[in-house]
Amino acid sequence: MTVPVDRPLATLEPGEYLRPPRLGRLLHGLSPPEHAEASSLYLRAGEMDFLHRAQRDDPAARQWADALNATGAPVLDSDTGLVGLHSGTTRLLIVPPFPVLESRLATQWQPTPLLELVAARYTIGVVLLRLGRFSVAVYRGEELQSSKTDARYVKGRHRAGGSSARRFERIREGQMRKIYDKTCVAARAQLEPVQSEVDFIVLGGERLTLNGFLNVCPLMKRFDGKILSRRLNIRDPKRDTLEDVGHMLTESRVYPVGF
Repeated sequence: MTVPVDRPLATLEPGEYLRPPRLGRLLHGLSPPEHAEASSLYLRAGEMDFLHRAQRDDPAARQWADALNATGAPVLDSDTGLVGLHSGTTRLLIVPPFPVLESRLATQWQPTPLLELVAARYTIGVVLLRLGRFSVAVYRGEELQSSKTDARYVKGRHRAGGSSARRFERIREGQMRKIYDKTCVAARAQLEPVQSEVDFIVLGGERLTLNGFLNVCPLMKRFDGKILSRRLNIRDPKRDTLEDVGHMLTESRVYPVGF
């Protein structure tokens, strides 16, 4: 029996985020009949050479290379790698939330490794930061294990010029440093006890603010190599948003190709 897809594939927006249940239903509904044309690509981040080498002898590899070039930067720049699934006239490129572990190409429909990857219960540290408020949390899979949320006032930007503006900016910079320090203290309290267990760190909020925080919080250096490049779009880091954040952590971006 075929499980119905909960949304017509033709209306899937390029780059749309899907949680594991929707992704699973989508892929089940696209599963090709036996002996139908199909292929699967799993590509680790930074291993485009794997696909380039395969192109020499494998038409499926050349088709995937064309699909990647058509989709462009959102897929090619992924630090978690990518997955390609081809069934008949349907071809999907999928950026998973967590790193692909092995590069391979097959002439069969093989969604299982992807579904296992997105269902894995990784331990994930999350730092959400916007000037004025922060949350630091630890998740096991989508489940929130612990968190700390707090706020500290930071002045908005001063639009006038002269010495008044410079004085204002010095005050603002001091306030920014205080919220960075406060966030770092919370990160230490939440992340140090589980440091050896943390698989990934995910950040959310304003990119420049997050970069400033990373530069002044020594704790985050311990997680070099585990901080994923994607940034969660969180407008207001607070306690009642953390459940939604748990769902966001396991979302994959899906790009239909050649409809």
